[in-house]
Amino acid sequence: MPDFSTAFQDFVEQLRLPIPESVLESMDFVAWVLVALVVVAIAVGISFSLTMRRSFLKPDALESSPDLLLARVKQDPTRMPPVAIISRLGAEATLELLEYGDQISTNEWRYRWSSVREELLRLLSGQNAFGPTHALARYYRAADRQEPETLRIRRTALIHKLGLQRYLEPDLDANPATLRIRAHPAEVEGDLGFEGETFWLLPDEPAPPVYGPVVEMGPIEFRTLQDAELHLSIRRSPTVGGGFRLTMHKRHGFWVVADEEIEWVS
Repeated sequence: MPDFSTAFQDFVEQLRLPIPESVLESMDFVAWVLVALVVVAIAVGISFSLTMRRSFLKPDALESSPDLLLARVKQDPTRMPPVAIISRLGAEATLELLEYGDQISTNEWRYRWSSVREELLRLLSGQNAFGPTHALARYYRAADRQEPETLRIRRTALIHKLGLQRYLEPDLDANPATLRIRAHPAEVEGDLGFEGETFWLLPDEPAPPVYGPVVEMGPIEFRTLQDAELHLSIRRSPTVGGGFRLTMHKRHGFWVVADEEIEWVS
């Protein structure tokens, strides 16, 4: 055992630590054992600290990656609250998520996606910055400022309620859905991308008979050059449907849905 203290003393002397020789000579075997234990404890503590730091930093680094977060939310849109999705992904990645989510047609996905989508659109429309506004305009396929504003407003309303597919399922008798638009005589007609037959009608013009689901749009009501309202109803059957009043604001040259009121549901 004395050989151990002698060996350890020689080791310390080789390190040339600033320890007085009188202290070294006065230390017995027990003192050297305690010193050795302290050194070992310090070394283990440093090693453990570095190992744990690496193990914790790796998941954090991955978790903070926007690409990984976006991929995870695409797997399950309810993984993160909508406000966290926007704050951590940003407007551009949120736009990608909106476009991706509207392409999935499985019932399980649509059940989880519906409320998330509505909240994402509401949060984006509540921001007045150019980035979120432009992202919304592209989602609504209404970013072309050369296109008549009435077409941009109607396409925005249609996508807002039906998604990018602009599709309404046929009824139980396989009758396809139709779109009926009540428009001012001077309004420019155009393609809104609706998946079904579209009828452009004057405000008082008799409508053709309905044999299946129908989406109806009223005339656009401009309150100012920057504000407009539009009534829209969706009837999935003669007894099931809902009416909505959309308030739209023009921001940075783009129209976005600023508010939505449910007027009736049956």
